[in-house]
Amino acid sequence: MSEWSRRSVALVGCGRIADVHRQYLATVPQAELIAVCDADPQARRAMSARAAVPAYASLDDLLRCAAPHVVHIVTPPPTHAALAMQALEGGAHVLVEKPMALDGAAADALVAAARRRSLIVTADHNRWFDPVVQRARQWLAADTLGELVGVDIFQSAAPDPNVKTQEWKDRLPGGALHDVAPHPAYLLRHFAGPLDTVEVVSQRDEAGQVVEARVAARGRIACGTITLSMRARPAVNWVRLFGTVATAEINLNHMTLVLYREHRVSKLIGKVLPNLDVAWQLLQETVRNGVEFVRGRQRFYPGMGAHLRAFYESITTGAPPPVSPEEARDVVALCEQIFAPSAAPRLRAVAT
Repeated sequence: MSEWSRRSVALVGCGRIADVHRQYLATVPQAELIAVCDADPQARRAMSARAAVPAYASLDDLLRCAAPHVVHIVTPPPTHAALAMQALEGGAHVLVEKPMALDGAAADALVAAARRRSLIVTADHNRWFDPVVQRARQWLAADTLGELVGVDIFQSAAPDPNVKTQEWKDRLPGGALHDVAPHPAYLLRHFAGPLDTVEVVSQRDEAGQVVEARVAARGRIACGTITLSMRARPAVNWVRLFGTVATAEINLNHMTLVLYREHRVSKLIGKVLPNLDVAWQLLQETVRNGVEFVRGRQRFYPGMGAHLRAFYESITTGAPPPVSPEEARDVVALCEQIFAPSAAPRLRAVAT
C-alpha cells in the first residue's frame, strides 16, 4: 500500500483500552500509529515504549508537533467531548471511545463541528462488530428471522476492582452503570433504528447511584427493551432478536449465537426437540470458540478490530463511516435520558 494512502494516527489516553486500540491498529494496513498522549508521565512513558512512538503530555503539543490525520480519544468519558472538539479543531478525524459525550448538546456540537470542517467524528461501537453480532446481522439480511419485531437486551455489571478506574466511573451522571450503558444503547439503536419513543424506570441506591434501569423504546424498525443491572448475578450480557419466523439469542459474554425456530411436531416431541436443537447449536458454538482459542484467534474486544478496519477503509475510500455521527449522537441522547436526574431519587419514570 502506498504511504500516501496510510493515515497517521495518535492515541489520546494511555490506559488499558488504549493498548487494545494500539494492538488492533497494527492490523489495519491504512493506519500508522505515530504518537501517544497522556497527562500521566508513567502511563505515557510505558505506552511510548510499547508502541515505539513519541509521547506528549498534552493534546495541544501532540497536534502541533505530530499533526496526525486521525486521533483516537481513549480517556475517561467525562473528557471525551472536550478532547474530541480540540482534535477536530486541529484538523483531525476523530474516533471516540464510547460514549462520544455525556450529554446531547455536547454530542450535537461535535457533529456540527465535524460537518463544518468536512471531517469525521464517530464513536467506537465495538460490540456491533463482534463476530456473533455480525452473524446475527447476516441472518436478518437473509430473512432467516423474518421481519424483526422486537429487540431485548440485558446488561449487568459489577464494581470495578481497579480503584482508580472505579473512581471516575462513580463520577459519571449514572455512576458505574453509565460506563456500560452505551453498549446496549447502541445495539438497540442499530437494530431497532432511530428511537421515536423512550420510557425509563430506574432505581437508585442511598448514594444516588442508578443500580437498576429498565428502558422500553419504539424504534422505526422494531420495538425494544434494555435492562441494566448492578445487582443481578451472574453477570450476563445478551441480545435477543425476535422475528416473525425465528428468534436469535446472542450471548456476548460467551460469544455464542443460537437460533430458536418453530418445530411443527406433536406437543410431546415438541417438549424435547427444541431443547435438543438448542443444545446442539450451543455445542457447535462451544467447539467453534475452542478451535478459535487454540488457533490464537480468540481475542478480547474482537469487534474493535473489525470496526477499526472498516473505519479506516471508509476514510481511505471516502465512504461514510461504519458508525455515523448521528448514530453516535443518538446513543449519547439515550444514555442521557436513562440517567437524567429526578426529583424522586429512588424511582422515576420518563416518557418522550
